[in-house]
Amino acid sequence: MPDLTRALIAVAVGGAWVLALWYLGLYTHPAVLSWQRLARLRGLADRRPLGDRLGDRLPLLRRVQEETDVGRLLAIAARGESPTGWLLRTAAYAGFALTAVLAVDELAVVSGQRPVLPPAAGLVAAAGIALLAYVRLRARAAERQRALGRAVTDSLPHLAVMTFHHRVPVSEALLIFARCQRDRTLHELLSGDSWRPLVDRHAGGGPRSTALEYERIGQAYGVPMFSALGSAVRRVTERGLAGQDVYTGLARASYGERLAAARVAAAQAKTLIVVPMGLMIVPVLVLIGAPLVASLAGIFSR
Repeated sequence: MPDLTRALIAVAVGGAWVLALWYLGLYTHPAVLSWQRLARLRGLADRRPLGDRLGDRLPLLRRVQEETDVGRLLAIAARGESPTGWLLRTAAYAGFALTAVLAVDELAVVSGQRPVLPPAAGLVAAAGIALLAYVRLRARAAERQRALGRAVTDSLPHLAVMTFHHRVPVSEALLIFARCQRDRTLHELLSGDSWRPLVDRHAGGGPRSTALEYERIGQAYGVPMFSALGSAVRRVTERGLAGQDVYTGLARASYGERLAAARVAAAQAKTLIVVPMGLMIVPVLVLIGAPLVASLAGIFSR
């Protein structure tokens, strides 16, 4: 067979050369380049990363990016560390686990015994540590998402009362009631600008309003109640609908969903309770039936 190494190298170099020329814009029309430069100067260009722009076209890719975006999970979980720091710390823990397994095998070999664990066990332990760290981060982010959703839902009736005379803005009223809640998750999010980096990364710049900011927070943090609140604020401010009707209607629908979820959980709990109760009868049946079975076995053994 002929040696294809040089041909593959030539194809790779040629492809890289074409991609470099395309990236530099040598194949783009000068008018398009002028428009792109003007859009960047005016702030009209989409400055999001290439992966985010591709995610808008491919929903599956967007889902995978959201699930594996450590920076987004850290922001949702309110962790102050950077994605690089989290990855380095997780890699260090995984390296310690791998080193511990290899050290145990090395001590066994030095003492003249067979290795206790195979070398692949070290890789499995390191992968398990990394997976456990990711699952823990994801669980904390999901818990904070649920807490934010519950906090916004509980604030809706108060918003309807507070904004009845249109003297207090919705953003200020929501911040006031978030400060009064026992769970400080919503207040910690709205009291500062810690949410802006994640929201700006997903939505970019442009004009800002209370409704738009709430909708962007809901999309970036994965909290549907924020998006619903932004839509409600938009209906009140732009369409002139009565705030008390919009907010109370949204609260009624949200509480109805929570009630339905609670009923489903209660029905599932009843089914789960039946299983251990049924298993409790097994020892009783054994105690009652064991003497009978022993007597019958003695009779038939004669």
